[in-house]
Amino acid sequence: MLVSLANNLAFAHYPKTAGSSVATWFFQTFPDAQYVRAGDPHTHVRRSLACLTGGRSLSAFQRLQFFSRTSNWRHQNQPTAGLETSIRIFGIVRPPFAMLASLAAYWRRVPPMKAPNNRFATAAREGRFSDFVRLATSGRLPSYRKFFDVGGPAWANTRLIHFEDLETGLQTQMNRWGIDCRFALPQVNCRPSGSWIPDPEGALDARLQAAVRRHFSWYYETWFDEQMPRATCTTPHTQPRWERPRQPTRMPLQRSRHRS
Repeated sequence: MLVSLANNLAFAHYPKTAGSSVATWFFQTFPDAQYVRAGDPHTHVRRSLACLTGGRSLSAFQRLQFFSRTSNWRHQNQPTAGLETSIRIFGIVRPPFAMLASLAAYWRRVPPMKAPNNRFATAAREGRFSDFVRLATSGRLPSYRKFFDVGGPAWANTRLIHFEDLETGLQTQMNRWGIDCRFALPQVNCRPSGSWIPDPEGALDARLQAAVRRHFSWYYETWFDEQMPRATCTTPHTQPRWERPRQPTRMPLQRSRHRS
């Protein structure tokens, strides 16, 4: 997770959701930006908050587990009390099948010597998209709900933006937070033209399709509704959309050209 303490702002980077482009913009915009855990851009929200607060954001048992790992004993940030309920976090969600195909294509491009024992990379390089998805949905890849710590201490100040409306949605959210900044996303870590798997959902059998929908069930409950534009939801909630009151107005958003 990227954080700018001076602006009380953080970016939770889920893999293959245009995060490299957003991270580049974040570094260019906020001079004090830094990763919560150096060398790990994809640290999930709960662990990032634990690092930033010295474990204060965790329950007693979770704190004991956190400090049982020696890698968590030292952090580049000084613990900040109360940060878990005040910091503003934004992240990006993408349709799971497209995200998985993009992630598999990324690992397919990674040279074998850079990830010799990575089962994700092996499955992708050998062209077994079904094996790749099976690994992802069996726990190797966190769901959106787990990664963004839905319902956790920072959830009330977390805003998620849909991949298809990234540029406009992010600009709108920065305006709502009163952050005045230039906004132009660079294209970073984008896949080459064409697609390794043009139809990722159709490339999987019914059992794996069901496994993906089950693993990312919160996404489908929250963002997918045929009667409402899925990409306009930036306010967090834990209930399925059809159980919540309808929003009186919704701003039309434009599709993003950034794919990473």
